[in-house]
Amino acid sequence: MATTRPARAALPRRRLLGVDGVDGSGKSFLAERLGAALGEVGLPTVLLRVDDFRRPIDWRQAGRSEAEVYYDDYYDLALLDACASRFLAGADAVEIPAFDSRVERHVGTRTVEFGPASVALVEGVFALRLQVVRASAAVVYLRTTLPEAQRRILARDTARGRTADDVMHRIAARYFPAHERYVRECDPVGSAAALIDHETLGGPTLVRLDRARLGPVVAEALSRAMGAFATTGTVG
Repeated sequence: MATTRPARAALPRRRLLGVDGVDGSGKSFLAERLGAALGEVGLPTVLLRVDDFRRPIDWRQAGRSEAEVYYDDYYDLALLDACASRFLAGADAVEIPAFDSRVERHVGTRTVEFGPASVALVEGVFALRLQVVRASAAVVYLRTTLPEAQRRILARDTARGRTADDVMHRIAARYFPAHERYVRECDPVGSAAALIDHETLGGPTLVRLDRARLGPVVAEALSRAMGAFATTGTVG
């Protein structure tokens, strides 16, 4: 990762927010709407998606299950951690490898522009495995049971062209075992500043809110972002 321009000398205070949850819980949608709501009240945001920090993977490794390979190798969490840290340090932008999912490899580089953003939203699975998130971010966790998440992932990914057998294999061999390990190791539900149940698609329910950790502006923006779920059946 390269910083494309030097850090600015005088910046308003920057902060991180995490949006976490099992695949299919609605993280991507919530993060996008939360970012928009924060922008409307004068807190411009940049979205840092775990999915944008992919690595090429060899799934057939002696002595390692697909769940282990997925958990340890699939995402370049160290690079994302460094990227988020550079944001907090005041960088204008960073340059990272560009991953092309069509060919499953890096193809050149791309620039992540921070610009005037005062908030970086770190969205995706395993958010609490990032040191900078654990140390300095308030995390919003979307809770969905695994059977409901499976139903949504199957519908979503088959609509994108994958076969049902392929999707079910990914769920059983990679996604859910890795998620269960993450829950054991990081306790995302217990540590979340805001806990949202999203078992009913389009009808999230706020279970717990630590207003002191989130701050009143973010708490209000989160309420508005949750209201947007009622207008769509999107999952992520």
